[in-house]
Amino acid sequence: MMAKRLQFSILGDSISTFQGCNPEGFRVYYEGERRKETSVLSPADTWWAQVIDRRGGQPLRNGSFSGSMVEGAGFPAANSVERIAALSKDGAAPDTILVFIGINDYGWGGADAQAAGRGGALPQSLDLSCIPECTAGAAPSDAAELFGAAYRAMLARLRAAYPQAEVWCCTLCPGRVAGRPSATFAYRLRGIPFDRYNDVIRVSARQNGCHVADVRALGRDYEALDGTHPTKRGMRQLAQLVLRAIEIEEQGDRKKAPFGESDAGSGDAALADALPDGGCSPDTSAANIPLPDSADSPFAFGCDFAGAPLSAETCDEPTCIGCPHAASTGNQWLCVCKRD
Repeated sequence: MMAKRLQFSILGDSISTFQGCNPEGFRVYYEGERRKETSVLSPADTWWAQVIDRRGGQPLRNGSFSGSMVEGAGFPAANSVERIAALSKDGAAPDTILVFIGINDYGWGGADAQAAGRGGALPQSLDLSCIPECTAGAAPSDAAELFGAAYRAMLARLRAAYPQAEVWCCTLCPGRVAGRPSATFAYRLRGIPFDRYNDVIRVSARQNGCHVADVRALGRDYEALDGTHPTKRGMRQLAQLVLRAIEIEEQGDRKKAPFGESDAGSGDAALADALPDGGCSPDTSAANIPLPDSADSPFAFGCDFAGAPLSAETCDEPTCIGCPHAASTGNQWLCVCKRD
């Protein structure tokens, strides 16, 4: 008898959308001309489809929404009841949930800035007539903490709705503008270090009994049309990073619990205490984990990282806003740093 394939659902933002693959009414990035511009022409080209295929599963529901944040006052924020419910289909619940969201929280610097800046995925309950419109500036000092509260609420709802599902939380990964030979990511866009958000994801996942696919710890970036949205090549790179991060996490779990006893969530307080206030956990931006290139490795399936130096935070400006070394790419919150 053929084994039943695991059913995967995806909770994400624009990076994980694709025309015809998301619930009706959800905003989609990869549609129309953008598919041609990125060469992401079919669902099989997406990072999530490649991960699911390599894991021997099948997609159940892609509940991703372009432009959405984790934080926010209701739908389409990822911590909303509606976004969590969108991960099931016809009464069927997912066996595995891939969570890859948070880049818009980092980019805007918080839900208030998204509302004032009139972002494209604002909570439907907002009365914009009561919110003055303005260009987003520096993030408030507690932006990462507010993101953490929203992320934990999202995971708590996930665990309550799908208690049997295996949840994988992916850390955020920098993109690189296609064709650029060096890093183009803004690591301190609105004054809060990028990796502070990744620290929050790691701790929040452990606290809620979820796995961490620590993509950021691999120290690589992916090719993106505008520095954020992956090209077809970038999708392959991102898929490889996620698969390798999952592989590393599973190896660690086997070492910690050789007899099948899970210790998920243990040591959370120690981990949280080890994170410096406003800082980053050590070694997360270093290439301290090898990427196997053997044909026998499940991580190697036709993607080339050669010629792509590691992204690293080299600018010492307190924020990229107004930085003389940064140039706008056409989006309010995207910057490409020209400093080598």
